[in-house]
Amino acid sequence: MTTSGKTERDAAIETFLQEAGWGGAERRALGEDASTRSYERVYQGGDVAVLMNAPPAAESAPCGPDADEHTRILAGWNGRTRLAACRVDAFVGVGNHLQALGLSAPNVLAFDVEQGLCLLEDLGDGIFAREIENGASEAELYMAAIDALAHVHNAPTPDFVTAGEWRWPVLPYDRLALTTGADLFPKWYPAYDERVKFSGSLQLEFDQIVRSLSTHLAGLPKVLMLRDYHAENLLWLPEREGLKKVGILDYQDAVAGPAAWDIAMFIQDARRDVTPEVAEQVFSRYLDLTGHDRESFQRDFDIAGAINALRIIGVFARLVRRDGKPRYEQFLPREWGHLKASLANPALKGLKRILEIAAPQLKDD
Repeated sequence: MTTSGKTERDAAIETFLQEAGWGGAERRALGEDASTRSYERVYQGGDVAVLMNAPPAAESAPCGPDADEHTRILAGWNGRTRLAACRVDAFVGVGNHLQALGLSAPNVLAFDVEQGLCLLEDLGDGIFAREIENGASEAELYMAAIDALAHVHNAPTPDFVTAGEWRWPVLPYDRLALTTGADLFPKWYPAYDERVKFSGSLQLEFDQIVRSLSTHLAGLPKVLMLRDYHAENLLWLPEREGLKKVGILDYQDAVAGPAAWDIAMFIQDARRDVTPEVAEQVFSRYLDLTGHDRESFQRDFDIAGAINALRIIGVFARLVRRDGKPRYEQFLPREWGHLKASLANPALKGLKRILEIAAPQLKDD
């Protein structure tokens, strides 16, 4: 605490804004983020910007490209799953890459890596999910978004991205990262729903199957996988032209990974239902733009969808059970539906068998 009663963090933010030319700006909170980051709109005269506040001490540090599996496991969640944690150079670097591809990531007005602060262009409030709720065409927005995503995936995958003097590595979304996410299901869901049980032998079979599926995904050709590409992280910018009509947010955790992950995340949204007709249009459009074979890509889509659904169900169960956030219960039925749809693929018959034993409601529902 400083002598004026302000925290050291408050003082750091004020200094950052002052040095960025925004000293004395009015600040207003801009909603919650699921991570340790927070956002504010800042106002100075007729100008508006967005402040990203990502305190470096709030999360475990990410691991670099030279860290082996043992080191990553010891480092904690961010090391195992290849998350950028509070490193704003990751956000700035990936944003610079997207802009270089002709896409609408917010301009960066100023940033400080050591302090975990970033001042951004304000792209407005046109979140896809809200726009569609208010009458915008789901098909128009989703087709525009899949065009932008295909453009990212068709571009060469960078080994690193740059943010001024900083270089941020684009690491592979490997087997350890994939299995760590899926493991949240047996770790947390039985504590939420007593019908779900994993005996020792069943857990071992689950681990072996998830490891095999994750090895398959990790061995696929790699694109710049944006990781959290969905309707809550996209902004509709109709005044712009072409691919720039889609504003992209929350891309700091981008990795080199399978294209199918991003498509599954986009179509199998945890927070809203994508109409089947639009989902099929989006899937077909992506295949047309990228040249993937439908049958093999459908297999990879379903494998990625199943691994991701296990991860998300585990995350939501943990949020409800451990963190006392019951609002996440509303998303669980939808995510179970995504899991069941993915398990219909014959490539997942082994995982389906195990899960129907551990979670009988999967077979009964």
